[in-house]
Order: sequence, then structure tokens, then C-alpha cells
Amino acid sequence: MKFKFFLTSYYVYDNYQHEAIALAEGLIKLGHKVIANINYWRVFEEDNFLFNEGNTGDYDVAIYDFRYLHPFQDKLFPSIDRSKVNVLLDRNDWISPIWEKDERYQVFNLILAGHLLEGVKYPQNVKPWGFGLTNRIINCINNNESEVSNKKEITHNFRVNHNMRGYIMKYLNENRSKDFKIQTRFTDSLDNNQQAIIASDIDVQYWKQTFRRHNPAYYQLLNSSLLTLSVGGYYEYKPYFTQPYSVYEKLIRKKSHLQTQYALKKGFDISKYVFVFQYDNFRFWESLYSNTCPIHLDFETWNLKLPVSPVNGIHYIGMKSLQGHDLVERINSYSIEDIKTIGFNGKQWVFEHYSPKAVANRLLTLIDNENTIR
Repeated sequence: MKFKFFLTSYYVYDNYQHEAIALAEGLIKLGHKVIANINYWRVFEEDNFLFNEGNTGDYDVAIYDFRYLHPFQDKLFPSIDRSKVNVLLDRNDWISPIWEKDERYQVFNLILAGHLLEGVKYPQNVKPWGFGLTNRIINCINNNESEVSNKKEITHNFRVNHNMRGYIMKYLNENRSKDFKIQTRFTDSLDNNQQAIIASDIDVQYWKQTFRRHNPAYYQLLNSSLLTLSVGGYYEYKPYFTQPYSVYEKLIRKKSHLQTQYALKKGFDISKYVFVFQYDNFRFWESLYSNTCPIHLDFETWNLKLPVSPVNGIHYIGMKSLQGHDLVERINSYSIEDIKTIGFNGKQWVFEHYSPKAVANRLLTLIDNENTIR
């Protein structure tokens, strides 16, 4: 098949279109043809673009990145060719999806959306998606191998405290763990002259192209850390509604709002009063593929929805409580070898299910599903 991607050019500040890159890499590996509306994503090792501009209507599947469509949707919707299979890549970073209650988005056979939750009713064409891996991440982690430390430490690398992450860190820093201690490990940015000298020219170029997400020192840190905190996202008062909230929805949420505020004041756990959104993050996937053992929210407990979900205690260590009571109890019961085994399992699992080839096959299966193509 022939796929045409519709991507945003570099006038946008943060133009790193990760999900499109992963899909294109996988589709090409599977032997499919990939073109785009622009030249995008330079592969510096090969000195060429992953996406090459092709001003043609000769393609089978159109894949739109949400950055391309959303800012100019009123002008762009009429240009979508309904005779093609149309796919939208939507990284829904808040709880106000662009496709919510908008009939125009029915033009898409598939909306591959991040940050979805179990138990929430979504439009039929909306399917769960995750950040996953790209060749750059895989190669850089492979090229920065390091022996996993036997130090009983939980590494964290957070520079930004989302309200949920800040809440978790507050209580983990008051740590009840008798064995494992929280350690802050920051890596230098590649705009630091000395760090830029240590990194290769290619690494510096990828650092710029990913808007500062690429850093070999960071990947080496992941490979050498026994445990890594990889939680992300925000909490909001139950029950789940999309924004903007109606007066009725605000009234329904008032009870959990008051309960949360009381719990915060008293230092009680707020977990049963809130849900978590925008939970997917690059650190989680990078941690899964590296040698470390990632710590994340428990996917089952928090109703986090992925196409295929990892299993707590087998592929990662999950938190059921935002104050970390269960996390502390769990890691205290593990030996260092147990933790290393979970990290190894996670690496195998994420490559099997979220490598570029795996996510491309997942898309092809969805396209072939006769219930999806209307």
C-alpha cells in the first residue's frame, strides 16, 4: 500500500511528530511506500529524509498529524479525500479532545488517540494509541549500554512537576522505604558546551530536531539505573467528564473536589477521589526499552488504556496509590535480581508490541478490520 502523511512544517515551535515517525519507519520496514506533504525528519546517519514530499493524489491511506489539521481545520476539512482511508494521529494532551462532539471528524476511518481511559465511551472510530518507540530511541539506547547498578535507588529525572507528579514526589521524598531511596539524577542539556563536545555531531542534531528530547547521557542514565520513576500526567476530580465542564458536571464533581481538598489539607491519600489524564510520556517508553525497571501508575487500577498494556510486576512496577504505600511495600519485597528481571521483561515486551514494525502492523490490522472501514 501507499501511505501519504500530512505533517506540519517547521514554523511550529515544537514540531516533533513522534507517532508519525514511528509509523513511517515501521511501514517502510514492511515494504510499503511512504510519502508526505513536506520533507520531514532528517535521518542524519543516512543524510536523507524519512518523509519525502510527494505532491500527488496517488495513495491509498492518508495519515494526518493533529498538529497539521487542528489549527486550520475549518479550511482543511473540505480538502480531505473521502475516497481514501483517512487516519488521524491525535495526541490528546488534555481532557478536551479535538474530535469530541464534532461530526466533521467522522471523515476519519480511524482516530489513533493517546491518553484514553478504560470505561469511557468513545466514538467508534477512536482507537487507543501510545507513544511507543522509534529507531532513534532504540539505536541510541543500544549505543549507550551500561551495566545496571546494584544500588538500591529510585532514580528520578523530573524537571517539571505536573500536579500528579508533584504530589507523588512529595510523599516518596518523605520515604517510608527502609531500603530504597529517591535520588535526583539530572543530565546536562546538549546546549551546554562541554556536554555538546562529548556528544557526537549527530546527537546534537537529533537534540535540536526533537526539541531537546534526545540526549545520549540521559539514555545512559536509564541503562545504568536499577529503578526509574516514569510517571506523568495530571489528576482531576472524579467523575470523568471532558472539558469545558457544564454547570451540571461541575455540581457532580463538587463532592470529590471537597474530599480531595480535605485530604490534601490532612495529608491523606487522594487516590480514590481523582482520575489521571495525560499519563503517557516519553520517559515511560524509554525506560521500558532501556535496562532500568520503570515505575509507573498501575495501568489496571487507574484505567489507563493502551492497545496492549504491560503487566504490573512482570514488565514494570505499578503504583496503585499516589502516595506510594503499595509501591514501597512492593519494592521492599523484591531482591535486586527480581527488579532486574522485571526490567529485562519490559525491554522484550515493549520491543515486541511497540517497535516501529509492531505499531505499523497494528495500524494495518485496524485498516483491514471490516468493522473499522465503513
